[in-house]
Amino acid sequence: MATRIRARLYSLIWPGKCKPRGVHRRLLLLTLGLLPVWAWAQASAPESAQRIVSLAPHITELVFAAGAGNRLIGTVQSSDFPKDVETLRRVGDGLHIDPETLISLQPDLVLGWQAGATQAVAPILKTLGIPLVHINPKSVQDIPDAIEKIGRLTDNNVSAGAAAESIRERLTHLKQQAPTQPVSIVLEINPAPLYVVGNDPLLNNALQYCNATNHFADVPQAAPLIGLENLLANQPDFIVIRSESNRLMKERTEFLAAKGVQAARQGKIIGIDPDLLFRPGPRLVDALEQLCAQLQDQR
Repeated sequence: MATRIRARLYSLIWPGKCKPRGVHRRLLLLTLGLLPVWAWAQASAPESAQRIVSLAPHITELVFAAGAGNRLIGTVQSSDFPKDVETLRRVGDGLHIDPETLISLQPDLVLGWQAGATQAVAPILKTLGIPLVHINPKSVQDIPDAIEKIGRLTDNNVSAGAAAESIRERLTHLKQQAPTQPVSIVLEINPAPLYVVGNDPLLNNALQYCNATNHFADVPQAAPLIGLENLLANQPDFIVIRSESNRLMKERTEFLAAKGVQAARQGKIIGIDPDLLFRPGPRLVDALEQLCAQLQDQR
């Protein structure tokens, strides 16, 4: 039985005629040989996961928010918060997960999301009986729900529940304090070429807490490429840009102002840390609090 499963996994990782030879094949089979017996039969998430691998940076942050950061044994390259993640093994990046490294960690739970590299390793995990649970917030309200879900998976309900409730209270406060006058916003992802947030349900939902709307919410793409002439034709009330440094913010503001963007000429350029704003994790609420406060000050 174990031999058949190993063969099936081997074909999943290297389909067709692209199978590795020599040392690469031996390394894979050695890795599979190190798997404990329970890995071949386990089909459902454990009641209290002890060895967790996170396949996205926002999931890593959610695990720590749930009070289960000490259960993490691996994550992806882009996971950089909190500082405790520096010592974790890396199993790949957002585009590719190394199945050998992932399996060698012997996780009893893998947390992924319904995009990116997670889908590539899902058949392998299913074959091995390693539970894969998706954490994929679609709205801001889903973030505290995700924390509680991780709390249940790790038997960490008390601390996870407290963290989730704190976030819900902050969101309620934001909604109560939101100004009555709506504003339109462009969320800049990359300045050159100019990519902006488009049809992104999570971020468009998040802006509602500041009584703001995304000027490009109706375009089909989540991150459309637009020309400067498109920005000039639409003239949003505010533009949110990446806040890597004061110098870069100043240069970007001056560039947009010189091109005729009214928001830049009126000082309505807001800088937000992209890791806070674009990750669907607990720090998105931090970004919202900053954004709402700055919108209120500059309305």
